[in-house]
Amino acid sequence: MPIRVLLVDDEPMFLAALRALLEHDKRISVVATAGSGEEAVLLARVRKPDVALVDLAMPGLDGFDLTRELVAGEAGPRVVAVSGLSNPLDAERARDAGASSFLLKGDLFGEIAETIVAVSGEPGQAGA
Repeated sequence: MPIRVLLVDDEPMFLAALRALLEHDKRISVVATAGSGEEAVLLARVRKPDVALVDLAMPGLDGFDLTRELVAGEAGPRVVAVSGLSNPLDAERARDAGASSFLLKGDLFGEIAETIVAVSGEPGQAGA
């Protein structure tokens, strides 16, 4: 069964590119995309993803607060935090908020599928 993934970023073109990339990996099913933290909270309740890929720098409910909210929920998804900025404090803050992993957007396309599988916690998958 594929890993159910929610993509969250306020840049529509970035979301579209990520979705297109991940749709070629049979281990992953993108179940929803959200353009804001608030939308992501609602979609996570309905779509019940295994993993959420969350941009840290969003207006409104930012990625740090969204991560806290997602992982606090019953059977909440694991979170992979992403950022366009190489700030070591962001990685630390994301992990403190409950993120399972942190990736830079510049490195994302080469690592994203493997990171999602690793953090999913699915039996028989890497990182389980």
